Amino acid sequence: MAKLIDVEERDLDFIFGKNKPYKLDVYQRDYRWSDTKDYKIVSQLLWDIELRFENNLKFNKRTNKVDLKSISKDVGENFKAYFLNTIMLNEQDGDIFIVDGQQRLTTILLTLIKLYHIGQVNSDAVIVNIEKILGEKIYEEDKAGEKHFKISNKDRNEIIKKIFYQEDINEDDKKNITQHNLVANYDIISKYFEKYFVAKDNKFDAVKFNYYIYNLTEKVLIIEQVIKNKEDVAMIFETANDRGKTLESHEVLKGMLLGVLEGQVKEDCNTIWNEALSTFFDRDQNYKNVDEFFRTYFRAKYADNRSQYDTFAGKYHRNLLSNDKIIKDLDRTNPSKIESFINNEFQYFYKVFIEILKMAKEESNIWLGSNYANERGQQVLLMLSALKYNDTEKKEKIELVAKRVDQMFTLAKLTGVYDNNAQQQYYHTINKEIRGKSLAEIDTIFTDLIVKHFQKEGLPISSYSDIFHYKHFYAAKNDARFTKYILARIDYYLSGILNEQSFAKQESLWTIIRSGNKPVNGFHTEHMFAFNDKIEKQFTDDKGEKDEKLFITERNRLGAVILLKGNENIRVSNWVYKKKKKSYANSGFIWNRILTDSINKASLKNCTDDIKDKFKGYLPNDKGLLERDSIEERQELLFEIIKKIYA
Repeated sequence: MAKLIDVEERDLDFIFGKNKPYKLDVYQRDYRWSDTKDYKIVSQLLWDIELRFENNLKFNKRTNKVDLKSISKDVGENFKAYFLNTIMLNEQDGDIFIVDGQQRLTTILLTLIKLYHIGQVNSDAVIVNIEKILGEKIYEEDKAGEKHFKISNKDRNEIIKKIFYQEDINEDDKKNITQHNLVANYDIISKYFEKYFVAKDNKFDAVKFNYYIYNLTEKVLIIEQVIKNKEDVAMIFETANDRGKTLESHEVLKGMLLGVLEGQVKEDCNTIWNEALSTFFDRDQNYKNVDEFFRTYFRAKYADNRSQYDTFAGKYHRNLLSNDKIIKDLDRTNPSKIESFINNEFQYFYKVFIEILKMAKEESNIWLGSNYANERGQQVLLMLSALKYNDTEKKEKIELVAKRVDQMFTLAKLTGVYDNNAQQQYYHTINKEIRGKSLAEIDTIFTDLIVKHFQKEGLPISSYSDIFHYKHFYAAKNDARFTKYILARIDYYLSGILNEQSFAKQESLWTIIRSGNKPVNGFHTEHMFAFNDKIEKQFTDDKGEKDEKLFITERNRLGAVILLKGNENIRVSNWVYKKKKKSYANSGFIWNRILTDSINKASLKNCTDDIKDKFKGYLPNDKGLLERDSIEERQELLFEIIKKIYA
């Protein structure tokens, strides 16, 4: 049987001593190694090599001679090796491609460059021939004197060149994560070695430097695996990187798809893919949303139920081997299908995905912003499901799906039938039902499923319009973050119809909902009816005695709660309404100004929405209190505004 792979044990002298630079195939990922808070992978590599080297100096060094020949002989005969790991290579048309292992090889290249720089600075000492031993490991020089670095890729050549020639590198030079990490890791390596070869007398330790160079090049070993046939590269790459924590799913997916392409088609598709990665990186400064995009896209197009949805939770790329629909659509035995996918669906949908995230975060569409604030992330799934490639109804579908998702969540909360698990299950059903459907069909599907969902949760309705009866909203009560959301959402609406300023327009819904831990700049709920004996006496039972249970229930109804910014709710905590009224009027929220009858008269006059006719302001009674009846009246007004927004 013909061998798939040749395997040999190699030292760095051999690995970096080849007379051709290593190239990176198109499906190779970026240079991702970096020291993080949790794991300092670059530093750890240096420490591991140092540990074995220091043990060699301590236990295996056999000569006190300091000439280079003696040091080289001592290292070669007596020092024990350090195993760095494996690399996987493939030779195509005379070029050597790294299939796996470019992270460690790139880091070693940066290490060699730093050692080369140290050798240049200390050239007056008796040290190894850095041009021969290090320079020839770092670059190849052509007949014109042009240096070509041992790992060659257009994405990194300029940065490595600047590092090698110690030229200034500014932020504009670092256009992606590879270039960023090359600079950052060289800095880590540089700081490490600047200290490492300094002796106790603060002088350069030339003997230690020479030992280290020989040890690094001759005793750091790598298992070199050479794939014999290029036709096997994609398969072996996929298998080798589908275990452990080596690659992200989108990186393996790239290898699975682009690995079946050839020539210029492969290069063109790689360009499209890398442009996508750059777009994600420019937006987020990381690639986390790349996997989130693919996971969401495949679920939107291929998950028909919860079970199928869950198969995309982890290594979603495996579905290319197990999901019959994906196998058919992305048939890797038919490269033209892969080319078509990358040129069409991939380009279109990743851009739509980013557009949706941007609109949601920036609240350029209030429905998307509402779902973002309430962490209704499934809106993106349903939007991608609804959309077709180059969909002429894109804008309308995105808004419709966002609106219906917000309705489903908000109305369930207000009517007391919200169940997160139940809604998640309905999202799976909706995802399947609206896939590629028209705008009108999507609207009908949502309406039918919302009604079924609410019926199943116990709301006695027979149609969507039946939801909007006050009896279903009567008991709506304070509900932590959701209360902040619905009050801010109401103020957003009021700001629009009255053309008045509100914090709901000046701040994002996300900020208003999630800033409760910020006493000065955060937003907090305020109970209009505080724990105050005068206030509590308004809530009595049939015998005329104070009813504490009734008081708690009533003060927690939505109509008895408002939003305030900063620590104002603490400052006015248990005051009576007469003392609070001015603070409410100046609070920056229109809903509070309606309460205090402080809406600008011109704004009311110019408002064309008939909801203004139901506005009612309240004066304190002769005891300085807000009358208890205001709760019910405010609850009813809230319901009327909610109908305007959601019906």
